[in-house]
Amino acid sequence: MQSTINLPISNIQPDFEAVIHDVREGTVPEDSFWLSFYKSGEQSVHGKVALSLDEKDRNLILYDGKDGVVFDHPGKRDYLLSCAALSVLETRAVVPSAQFTDPLPRSANDQYRKIHAFDIAPDGSQFATGYEDGSVLIIPTISRRPTSAYSTCKPHLNTITSLRFFPSSKVLLTSGVDFALNILPADLPSTDSSRPTRLNSVRSFKGHTRAITSTAIISAGRNILSTGRDGTVRLWDVPSGSQIRSESVPSYVAINAMSVGEKAEGAFVPPPNGEEQSTPLPADAREVDTNDKVAFCGLQDGSFIVFDLGMKLPVFHSTAQKGSSSLSSIAYSASASLVATGSSNGLTSVYDTRSMETPLTTFCRNGASIEDLVFVSTQGGSVGLAIATDDGLPYIADVRPEGPSVRAELVGTDCDGVRSIRVRSAGGEVWTAGDDGIVRKYEVGI
Repeated sequence: MQSTINLPISNIQPDFEAVIHDVREGTVPEDSFWLSFYKSGEQSVHGKVALSLDEKDRNLILYDGKDGVVFDHPGKRDYLLSCAALSVLETRAVVPSAQFTDPLPRSANDQYRKIHAFDIAPDGSQFATGYEDGSVLIIPTISRRPTSAYSTCKPHLNTITSLRFFPSSKVLLTSGVDFALNILPADLPSTDSSRPTRLNSVRSFKGHTRAITSTAIISAGRNILSTGRDGTVRLWDVPSGSQIRSESVPSYVAINAMSVGEKAEGAFVPPPNGEEQSTPLPADAREVDTNDKVAFCGLQDGSFIVFDLGMKLPVFHSTAQKGSSSLSSIAYSASASLVATGSSNGLTSVYDTRSMETPLTTFCRNGASIEDLVFVSTQGGSVGLAIATDDGLPYIADVRPEGPSVRAELVGTDCDGVRSIRVRSAGGEVWTAGDDGIVRKYEVGI
């Protein structure tokens, strides 16, 4: 079995840009901020970066790393962190290009509301956040006045577990721990509104017997998928609000995460796990564009299972990887023929979908749970993963053609868990949301 690769963590003082700004503007003649580097099993490195203005060119800031840390600022908002002692070579630190805070007033004890679910509309015009009380906010991504120009709804009795925009960006699918799914209109609020727009659910779906954990929208949205802690994957017909069918995981092991996509070429050709092929279920007239789709499901016991939506059968069930705990996230890329799993004890494993018995690589940074995973690709053909973590240190890892390695640290969160991460490749954007109640947009240039 392959050994787990330990990746380093490069951490920078969250307000370091404010420190740079103060020195540049002459507010203070000099200042410093800290850098920290960690790697499991090795001595951590902590140092200060001293800032001062050049004696001749007063527009030039000099950076002097102390105690083994190096900081470089080649231009604009590009920042590079390095540490020779831990073999960290010029890792990018990407700061948010925009931040969105909760528009609702805080409670009497001034506590922010944790974001339990998040999604960004495909056209980038708005995003949705879900909360513990079952409420959902839909907020424009372009600054609007007054600040009350947002939409709100309370479609669930308690915690929101998943939010998914339909391809049109005008409809939102929600799910909760109350066993239900709901569909909401997601029209942008009026710019001249003096109060929030109140939304109402237009359709509900019920059938799960335990909390729903993940959802997916098939094609243009005639069908939707949901998974739950009841160990089932359920396919729904949106126009009628009815369930088309339900598939069960062996022993009804809880499903914690799901990722859906087209079948990768060369995948699932042999019978599942070497067994004789079962007889597929007959087609249902309500199904639309399911024939070429597969659903990867991460399970509570540390394994994952794959359902062929066209054949209506499970076509692969992995064994739980040694050292891994329950799978908390999963991501599938048909174009790259890869699937990645993230566990609650911090392991990320990447598999080739054409041979999934053994992972291509397994890596970790610490024991923090992997909360969410999304594949990212570049025009040069490299493949990476955007990774949200419970320790508030989201990052992008390269996995192919070389890797694993840390491509970029997504900085700005201060120890609060990041629960959701999304990628808009068209704009080179990565979005995160989590326990500090802030939605962050990063322009990574992927």
